[in-house]
Amino acid sequence: MKLLMENWRGYVKKEELFEDYEYITNILGIALPLDESGQAQLTEEVRGQVLREHILYESFIGSLASAAKKSAGKIKDLLWTLAQILKDGGNIKWFLAALYKTVIKPHGRLFRKAFNKMKAAGGKLAGFIEKISERFEGFLQKYVGMSASWKKAMVGCTLALLLKFSYEKVKGLLQDAINGKVEDELVEFLQEKFVQFFGQGLYDKIADKITDVKSYLGWVGPLVGGLDFIAQTLGPATARMRAIDAGLSL
Repeated sequence: MKLLMENWRGYVKKEELFEDYEYITNILGIALPLDESGQAQLTEEVRGQVLREHILYESFIGSLASAAKKSAGKIKDLLWTLAQILKDGGNIKWFLAALYKTVIKPHGRLFRKAFNKMKAAGGKLAGFIEKISERFEGFLQKYVGMSASWKKAMVGCTLALLLKFSYEKVKGLLQDAINGKVEDELVEFLQEKFVQFFGQGLYDKIADKITDVKSYLGWVGPLVGGLDFIAQTLGPATARMRAIDAGLSL
């Protein structure tokens, strides 16, 4: 709280922060209330929210730049590119679209197909699959409903990583389930890992870890097998930004 108030005193004189509606809306993801004439109204409550989110955002971006300088290879490229993406509302939107197209949609579709087939088969397993299917769909719906912002981008990264990792572990078993044959290995994975990944507290865990990129990578990295997997999974979604930086076109 002391740090927050110190930063508040520093920004009270910088009204440009509260006048940058594009930044507040498209990067911080805060919906501004409007008056009858359609003008944005920043109450003291909204100003406090803007300030808190701004401080968190600046901390994360700063940690990205610092970590990129200390890294090498694909991880360095990923961290630098991610920093550029999160600094621009337009870049955030196309990154979210790229994440959805390249990872979230195709892998999520396969899990849905397997779940639907397993539920339709009935029996003792159907109840368990119904529960994890509902939890998974709830997480996806909450994600889709988020305003485009740097936070949604980080939630999207996490969703993509967990989905990709899960798919790589059981892709053959998923196809078997879609074809009507459910293996014990798939059930065990769903019980032990999938439930852990997409539990009710996942959003809170992500929020706790995006105070800085070191904390985030230190949490998600071990879950999915390391930094190389992270770079490989997110690489296709960051390719456009790297191409633009290199003066190329995709």
